[in-house]
Amino acid sequence: MFIRQKTFKNKDGSTRTYLQLVESVRQGGRVRQRVVATLGRLEDLQDGRLDALIENLARFSQSTWRRLEEQAERLNVRWSKQWGPALIFERLWQEAELDKAFAALLEDRQLAFDVAEAVFTMVLNRLTDPCSKRGLVRQWLQGVYRPQAEQLELHHYYRALDVLAEHKEAIEDRLFARARDLFWTEVDVVMWDCTSSYFEGRGPEGLAAYGYSRDKRPDRPQLVVGVLMTRDGYPIAHEVFPGDTADKATVATVLDALKRRFHLRRVIFVADRGMVSRPILRAIEEAGMEYIVGMPLRRHRAAEAVLSQPGRYRKVNKQLQIKQVTHQGQRYILCHNPCRPSTTARPGRRCSRT
Repeated sequence: MFIRQKTFKNKDGSTRTYLQLVESVRQGGRVRQRVVATLGRLEDLQDGRLDALIENLARFSQSTWRRLEEQAERLNVRWSKQWGPALIFERLWQEAELDKAFAALLEDRQLAFDVAEAVFTMVLNRLTDPCSKRGLVRQWLQGVYRPQAEQLELHHYYRALDVLAEHKEAIEDRLFARARDLFWTEVDVVMWDCTSSYFEGRGPEGLAAYGYSRDKRPDRPQLVVGVLMTRDGYPIAHEVFPGDTADKATVATVLDALKRRFHLRRVIFVADRGMVSRPILRAIEEAGMEYIVGMPLRRHRAAEAVLSQPGRYRKVNKQLQIKQVTHQGQRYILCHNPCRPSTTARPGRRCSRT
Protein backbone atom coordinates (compact mmCIF):
# COMPACT_ATOMS: atom_id res chain seq x y z
CA MET A 1 0.00 0.00 0.00
CA PHE A 2 1.03 3.60 -0.50
CA ILE A 3 -0.19 7.18 -0.08
CA ARG A 4 -1.52 9.05 -3.12
CA GLN A 5 -2.45 12.71 -3.56
CA LYS A 6 -5.67 13.34 -5.43
CA THR A 7 -6.35 16.88 -6.64
CA PHE A 8 -9.73 18.22 -7.78
CA LYS A 9 -10.50 21.56 -9.40
CA ASN A 10 -13.32 23.73 -8.04
CA LYS A 11 -15.68 25.79 -10.21
CA ASP A 12 -13.90 29.02 -9.24
CA GLY A 13 -10.56 27.66 -10.52
CA SER A 14 -9.11 26.82 -7.10
CA THR A 15 -8.04 23.30 -6.21
CA ARG A 16 -8.40 20.93 -3.27
CA THR A 17 -6.08 18.01 -2.53
CA TYR A 18 -6.89 14.82 -0.64
CA LEU A 19 -4.63 12.10 0.73
CA GLN A 20 -5.71 8.55 -0.06
CA LEU A 21 -4.48 5.20 1.19
CA VAL A 22 -4.23 3.00 -1.90
CA GLU A 23 -3.34 -0.64 -2.44
CA SER A 24 -2.43 -2.54 -5.58
CA VAL A 25 -4.52 -5.64 -6.25
CA ARG A 26 -4.51 -8.20 -9.06
CA GLN A 27 -7.84 -8.67 -10.83
CA GLY A 28 -8.21 -10.88 -13.88
CA GLY A 29 -4.50 -11.04 -14.49
CA ARG A 30 -4.09 -7.23 -14.30
CA VAL A 31 -2.82 -5.04 -11.46
CA ARG A 32 -5.30 -2.37 -10.39
CA GLN A 33 -5.30 0.26 -7.65
CA ARG A 34 -8.01 0.32 -5.02
CA VAL A 35 -8.68 3.17 -2.60
CA VAL A 36 -8.68 1.73 0.91
CA ALA A 37 -9.45 5.02 2.66
CA THR A 38 -9.49 8.74 2.08
CA LEU A 39 -7.56 10.31 4.94
CA GLY A 40 -8.84 13.85 4.40
CA ARG A 41 -7.81 17.16 2.83
CA LEU A 42 -4.06 17.72 2.83
CA GLU A 43 -4.16 21.22 4.32
CA ASP A 44 -6.33 19.98 7.18
CA LEU A 45 -4.05 17.04 7.95
CA GLN A 46 -0.94 19.23 8.10
CA ASP A 47 -2.10 20.94 11.29
CA GLY A 48 -0.74 18.04 13.34
CA ARG A 49 -3.27 15.32 12.67
CA LEU A 50 -1.01 13.62 10.12
CA ASP A 51 1.84 13.45 12.64
CA ALA A 52 -0.52 11.97 15.22
CA LEU A 53 -1.69 9.35 12.70
CA ILE A 54 1.90 8.33 11.89
CA GLU A 55 2.74 8.10 15.59
CA ASN A 56 -0.27 5.88 16.25
CA LEU A 57 0.53 3.61 13.30
CA ALA A 58 4.16 3.29 14.46
CA ARG A 59 2.96 1.64 17.68
CA PHE A 60 1.84 -1.40 15.69
CA SER A 61 5.13 -1.74 13.79
CA GLN A 62 7.13 -4.83 14.73
CA SER A 63 10.47 -3.61 13.33
CA THR A 64 11.90 -0.31 12.13
CA TRP A 65 9.34 2.24 13.24
CA ARG A 66 8.95 0.76 16.69
CA ARG A 67 12.70 0.84 17.32
CA LEU A 68 12.97 4.41 16.03
CA GLU A 69 10.21 5.50 18.36
CA GLU A 70 11.92 3.89 21.34
CA GLN A 71 15.27 5.47 20.46
CA ALA A 72 13.68 8.89 19.98
CA GLU A 73 12.27 8.73 23.49
CA ARG A 74 15.78 8.20 24.88
CA LEU A 75 17.41 10.81 22.63
CA ASN A 76 18.75 13.85 24.46
CA VAL A 77 20.48 16.54 22.38
CA ARG A 78 23.03 18.31 24.59
CA TRP A 79 24.68 20.48 21.89
CA SER A 80 25.00 20.89 18.14
CA LYS A 81 27.93 22.24 16.15
CA GLN A 82 28.77 22.93 12.54
CA TRP A 83 30.82 20.17 10.96
CA GLY A 84 30.19 20.08 7.18
CA PRO A 85 32.46 22.98 6.08
CA ALA A 86 35.40 21.52 8.03
CA LEU A 87 35.00 18.15 6.28
CA ILE A 88 34.89 19.74 2.83
CA PHE A 89 37.80 22.09 3.45
CA GLU A 90 39.89 19.28 4.95
CA ARG A 91 39.53 17.40 1.67
CA LEU A 92 40.64 20.48 -0.30
CA TRP A 93 43.53 21.00 2.14
CA GLN A 94 44.72 17.46 1.51
CA GLU A 95 44.23 17.72 -2.27
CA ALA A 96 46.46 20.82 -2.25
CA GLU A 97 48.94 18.79 -0.17
CA LEU A 98 49.20 21.53 2.43
CA ASP A 99 49.40 18.90 5.16
CA LYS A 100 52.55 17.51 3.50
CA ALA A 101 53.92 21.00 2.93
CA PHE A 102 53.75 21.95 6.62
CA ALA A 103 55.14 18.57 7.67
CA ALA A 104 58.17 19.05 5.41
CA LEU A 105 58.77 22.71 6.26
CA LEU A 106 58.54 22.19 10.02
CA GLU A 107 60.26 18.83 10.20
CA ASP A 108 63.26 20.22 12.08
CA ARG A 109 61.33 22.67 14.24
CA GLN A 110 60.45 21.83 17.82
CA LEU A 111 57.16 23.68 18.34
CA ALA A 112 54.87 23.27 21.31
CA PHE A 113 51.69 23.50 19.24
CA ASP A 114 50.30 22.29 15.91
CA VAL A 115 51.07 25.07 13.42
CA ALA A 116 49.29 23.34 10.53
CA GLU A 117 46.10 23.00 12.58
CA ALA A 118 46.25 26.67 13.60
CA VAL A 119 46.58 27.72 9.95
CA PHE A 120 43.83 25.29 8.91
CA THR A 121 41.47 26.72 11.51
CA MET A 122 42.20 30.34 10.56
CA VAL A 123 41.59 29.66 6.86
CA LEU A 124 38.40 27.75 7.64
CA ASN A 125 37.20 30.74 9.65
CA ARG A 126 38.00 33.07 6.72
CA LEU A 127 35.96 30.86 4.38
CA THR A 128 32.89 30.51 6.59
CA ASP A 129 32.51 33.41 9.02
CA PRO A 130 35.52 35.78 9.08
CA CYS A 131 36.35 37.41 12.38
CA SER A 132 39.36 38.47 14.44
CA LYS A 133 41.67 35.93 16.05
CA ARG A 134 40.18 36.78 19.43
CA GLY A 135 36.67 36.29 18.05
CA LEU A 136 37.76 33.00 16.48
CA VAL A 137 38.80 31.59 19.86
CA ARG A 138 36.08 33.05 22.05
CA GLN A 139 33.03 32.75 19.78
CA TRP A 140 33.40 31.10 16.39
CA LEU A 141 35.10 27.90 17.56
CA GLN A 142 32.36 27.36 20.14
CA GLY A 143 29.91 26.60 17.32
CA VAL A 144 32.27 24.51 15.14
CA TYR A 145 33.08 20.83 15.60
CA ARG A 146 36.86 20.73 15.31
CA PRO A 147 38.35 18.64 18.15
CA GLN A 148 41.87 19.13 16.75
CA ALA A 149 41.68 22.85 17.56
CA GLU A 150 40.63 22.43 21.18
CA GLN A 151 44.25 22.50 22.43
CA LEU A 152 45.07 25.78 20.65
CA GLU A 153 45.09 29.09 22.49
CA LEU A 154 44.95 32.65 21.17
CA HIS A 155 48.72 33.19 21.19
CA HIS A 156 49.19 30.03 19.08
CA TYR A 157 47.35 31.62 16.16
CA TYR A 158 49.53 34.73 16.29
CA ARG A 159 52.67 32.59 16.41
CA ALA A 160 51.38 30.54 13.47
CA LEU A 161 51.15 33.75 11.43
CA ASP A 162 54.84 34.38 12.15
CA VAL A 163 55.67 30.91 10.85
CA LEU A 164 53.57 31.55 7.74
CA ALA A 165 55.42 34.79 7.03
CA GLU A 166 58.75 33.03 7.50
CA HIS A 167 57.90 30.30 4.97
CA LYS A 168 55.69 32.36 2.65
CA GLU A 169 57.64 31.77 -0.55
CA ALA A 170 58.13 28.05 0.07
CA ILE A 171 54.41 27.52 0.70
CA GLU A 172 53.44 29.55 -2.38
CA ASP A 173 55.92 27.62 -4.52
CA ARG A 174 54.50 24.30 -3.34
CA LEU A 175 50.92 25.45 -3.95
CA PHE A 176 51.83 26.67 -7.43
CA ALA A 177 53.52 23.38 -8.33
CA ARG A 178 50.59 21.36 -7.01
CA ALA A 179 47.97 23.51 -8.76
CA ARG A 180 49.92 23.29 -12.00
CA ASP A 181 49.86 19.50 -11.76
CA LEU A 182 46.14 19.46 -11.01
CA PHE A 183 44.80 22.14 -13.35
CA TRP A 184 47.32 23.39 -15.88
CA THR A 185 49.87 21.82 -18.19
CA GLU A 186 51.47 25.20 -18.84
CA VAL A 187 51.23 28.70 -17.41
CA ASP A 188 51.97 31.35 -20.02
CA VAL A 189 49.92 34.41 -18.97
CA VAL A 190 50.35 36.03 -15.57
CA MET A 191 48.52 39.09 -14.27
CA TRP A 192 49.74 41.50 -11.62
CA ASP A 193 47.57 43.94 -9.74
CA CYS A 194 47.67 45.85 -6.47
CA THR A 195 45.18 46.92 -3.86
CA SER A 196 45.39 48.64 -0.50
CA SER A 197 43.96 48.17 2.98
CA TYR A 198 44.04 50.74 5.76
CA PHE A 199 44.72 50.47 9.50
CA GLU A 200 42.69 51.79 12.41
CA GLY A 201 45.48 53.22 14.53
CA ARG A 202 49.15 53.65 13.71
CA GLY A 203 49.72 50.23 12.16
CA PRO A 204 53.06 48.35 12.08
CA GLU A 205 56.23 50.42 11.85
CA GLY A 206 57.93 50.27 8.45
CA LEU A 207 54.76 49.09 6.72
CA ALA A 208 51.93 51.47 7.57
CA ALA A 209 52.20 54.70 5.57
CA TYR A 210 49.95 57.26 3.92
CA GLY A 211 49.44 56.82 0.18
CA TYR A 212 46.86 56.51 -2.58
CA SER A 213 43.86 54.87 -0.92
CA ARG A 214 41.59 52.68 -2.99
CA ASP A 215 39.27 52.59 0.02
CA LYS A 216 38.81 56.38 -0.18
CA ARG A 217 40.44 56.75 3.25
CA PRO A 218 43.51 58.97 2.70
CA ASP A 219 43.32 59.90 6.41
CA ARG A 220 44.37 56.38 7.45
CA PRO A 221 47.80 54.73 7.20
CA GLN A 222 47.69 51.76 4.90
CA LEU A 223 49.61 48.94 3.25
CA VAL A 224 49.71 47.84 -0.38
CA VAL A 225 49.17 44.21 -1.42
CA GLY A 226 50.14 42.92 -4.85
CA VAL A 227 48.82 39.60 -6.19
CA LEU A 228 50.21 37.58 -9.09
CA MET A 229 47.53 35.50 -10.82
CA THR A 230 47.08 33.13 -13.73
CA ARG A 231 44.78 33.96 -16.62
CA ASP A 232 42.00 32.07 -14.77
CA GLY A 233 42.38 34.27 -11.70
CA TYR A 234 44.19 31.68 -9.57
CA PRO A 235 46.62 33.45 -7.19
CA ILE A 236 50.15 32.07 -7.26
CA ALA A 237 52.10 34.66 -5.23
CA HIS A 238 51.64 37.87 -3.28
CA GLU A 239 53.80 40.64 -1.89
CA VAL A 240 53.16 43.27 0.79
CA PHE A 241 54.56 46.79 0.44
CA PRO A 242 54.54 49.97 2.55
CA GLY A 243 51.40 52.04 2.09
CA ASP A 244 53.16 54.84 0.18
CA THR A 245 54.50 52.48 -2.55
CA ALA A 246 53.42 53.42 -6.08
CA ASP A 247 52.06 50.65 -8.27
CA LYS A 248 54.93 51.07 -10.74
CA ALA A 249 57.47 50.45 -8.01
CA THR A 250 55.99 47.00 -7.30
CA VAL A 251 56.62 45.60 -10.77
CA ALA A 252 60.35 45.03 -10.22
CA THR A 253 59.53 42.74 -7.29
CA VAL A 254 57.18 40.54 -9.30
CA LEU A 255 59.60 40.35 -12.23
CA ASP A 256 62.28 39.11 -9.84
CA ALA A 257 59.86 36.51 -8.43
CA LEU A 258 58.96 35.26 -11.91
CA LYS A 259 62.62 34.80 -12.85
CA ARG A 260 63.83 33.41 -9.53
CA ARG A 261 60.96 31.29 -8.25
CA PHE A 262 58.77 30.08 -11.10
CA HIS A 263 60.31 28.11 -13.93
CA LEU A 264 58.07 29.25 -16.78
CA ARG A 265 59.14 28.80 -20.39
CA ARG A 266 57.07 31.67 -21.75
CA VAL A 267 55.49 34.53 -19.83
CA ILE A 268 53.07 37.20 -21.03
CA PHE A 269 52.93 39.89 -18.36
CA VAL A 270 49.56 41.69 -18.08
CA ALA A 271 49.16 44.98 -16.19
CA ASP A 272 47.06 48.14 -16.29
CA ARG A 273 48.10 51.70 -17.17
CA GLY A 274 49.05 52.58 -13.60
CA MET A 275 52.02 50.20 -13.72
CA VAL A 276 53.50 51.22 -17.07
CA SER A 277 56.67 53.23 -17.66
CA ARG A 278 59.46 52.97 -20.21
CA PRO A 279 61.97 51.55 -17.68
CA ILE A 280 59.43 48.90 -16.65
CA LEU A 281 58.78 47.85 -20.25
CA ARG A 282 62.52 47.63 -20.87
CA ALA A 283 62.90 45.50 -17.75
CA ILE A 284 60.15 43.14 -18.96
CA GLU A 285 61.82 42.82 -22.35
CA GLU A 286 65.26 42.25 -20.79
CA ALA A 287 63.73 39.47 -18.69
CA GLY A 288 62.70 37.75 -21.93
CA MET A 289 58.99 38.21 -21.33
CA GLU A 290 56.19 39.46 -23.51
CA TYR A 291 53.58 41.87 -22.22
CA ILE A 292 50.07 43.23 -22.64
CA VAL A 293 49.73 46.59 -20.92
CA GLY A 294 47.41 49.54 -20.97
CA MET A 295 49.00 52.71 -22.37
CA PRO A 296 47.98 56.31 -21.51
CA LEU A 297 47.90 57.61 -25.09
CA ARG A 298 47.84 61.28 -24.18
CA ARG A 299 51.33 60.95 -22.66
CA HIS A 300 52.68 58.52 -25.22
CA ARG A 301 55.05 59.77 -27.93
CA ALA A 302 53.59 57.58 -30.63
CA ALA A 303 50.00 58.60 -29.85
CA GLU A 304 49.44 60.72 -32.97
CA ALA A 305 51.04 58.17 -35.28
CA VAL A 306 49.06 55.32 -33.77
CA LEU A 307 45.74 57.16 -33.90
CA SER A 308 46.25 58.28 -37.50
CA GLN A 309 46.72 54.74 -38.81
CA PRO A 310 43.97 53.80 -41.31
CA GLY A 311 41.54 50.98 -40.65
CA ARG A 312 38.04 50.32 -39.41
CA TYR A 313 37.04 49.68 -35.83
CA ARG A 314 35.48 46.30 -35.11
CA LYS A 315 32.45 46.38 -32.83
CA VAL A 316 32.73 44.12 -29.78
CA ASN A 317 29.62 45.42 -28.01
CA LYS A 318 27.72 48.70 -27.80
CA GLN A 319 30.35 50.17 -25.45
CA LEU A 320 33.50 48.84 -27.09
CA GLN A 321 35.04 49.11 -30.54
CA ILE A 322 38.60 47.98 -31.23
CA LYS A 323 41.20 48.37 -33.97
CA GLN A 324 44.63 46.75 -34.29
CA VAL A 325 47.55 48.97 -35.33
CA THR A 326 51.24 48.17 -35.78
CA HIS A 327 53.79 50.96 -35.30
CA GLN A 328 57.57 50.57 -35.17
CA GLY A 329 57.31 46.86 -34.49
CA GLN A 330 54.84 47.29 -31.63
CA ARG A 331 51.23 46.11 -31.79
CA TYR A 332 48.57 48.42 -30.37
CA ILE A 333 44.89 47.66 -29.76
CA LEU A 334 42.92 50.92 -29.92
CA CYS A 335 39.79 50.80 -27.75
CA HIS A 336 36.93 53.23 -28.35
CA ASN A 337 33.80 53.62 -26.24
CA PRO A 338 31.20 55.49 -28.35
CA CYS A 339 28.93 55.88 -25.30
CA ARG A 340 31.53 57.76 -23.27
CA PRO A 341 31.18 61.56 -23.51
CA SER A 342 34.35 63.50 -24.28
CA THR A 343 35.37 66.94 -25.53
CA THR A 344 38.42 65.64 -27.36
CA ALA A 345 38.56 65.09 -31.09
CA ARG A 346 38.94 61.37 -30.58
CA PRO A 347 36.61 60.54 -27.67
CA GLY A 348 37.44 57.84 -25.20
CA ARG A 349 40.31 56.21 -27.08
CA ARG A 350 42.88 54.18 -25.24
CA CYS A 351 45.35 51.63 -26.43
CA SER A 352 46.60 48.33 -25.17
CA ARG A 353 50.16 47.67 -26.19
CA THR A 354 51.40 44.15 -26.86
